[in-house]
Amino acid sequence: MFRNFYWCEKCGHEWSDLWECQVDDDCPVCGARHMSPYKSEDEGGK
Repeated sequence: MFRNFYWCEKCGHEWSDLWECQVDDDCPVCGARHMSPYKSEDEGGK
């Protein structure tokens, strides 16, 4: 599992989410699509 850290280019919101890989996510505030993670941390299968 990876903890991916995101920043929305549209509204500036920052969030993190756990995924099985390093994938794009949609902003939970404004709905902007396909935000790429600016940082990912390996959670080691947690």
